Amino acid sequence: MLAELTIKEFMSTLSSDSPVPGGGSVAALCGAGACSLIAMVASLTIGKKGYEDSWEEMASIKSHMDKISREFLNSMDEDAASYQKVISCFQMPKLTDEEKENRNAAIQAATIGAALVPLAIAEKASTLFDYARRVILKGNKNAASDGEVAIIMAKSSVLGALYNVKINAESIKDPKIKADLLFKANSLEQEVNVHY
Repeated sequence: MLAELTIKEFMSTLSSDSPVPGGGSVAALCGAGACSLIAMVASLTIGKKGYEDSWEEMASIKSHMDKISREFLNSMDEDAASYQKVISCFQMPKLTDEEKENRNAAIQAATIGAALVPLAIAEKASTLFDYARRVILKGNKNAASDGEVAIIMAKSSVLGALYNVKINAESIKDPKIKADLLFKANSLEQEVNVHY
């Protein structure tokens, strides 16, 4: 698992000539970072004098962020695996018409999968803004800047993942699937850019 690597190991792998992990995995990592920062602000609020009215809400937020963070870390591998599948499909034999047809179908199916994984990452990251705002407004004021960084990380997660959706969607031949993916990606990008 990519999440099991040290930071140095991950960065070394990322900077290599291997196409995976790539931007989608980094987008997922940004999402996990946003979750952890939100959880941090919540943790620094729970039990602190003057924030008694927020303790229960902060505990709930921290628990939820811990769960979502693990999902983002898993998505780092899911994104890498989905694109590796595309690469593998391009290596399929293409000597006969049947092989060519099977190869093209496999490439298309894998490419759709490689677009859906980062779309899910982006959609999940887009839910983090509300939690960040809540910890900034109701949490420990000394950690408000960490909540602001969480917003930046969440936005990077959304936009980074959406770039991966778009580039994969461009290779999809089914016009309906392609249009649907691009519509979702463009709508979410606009929403995030307007509000955050």
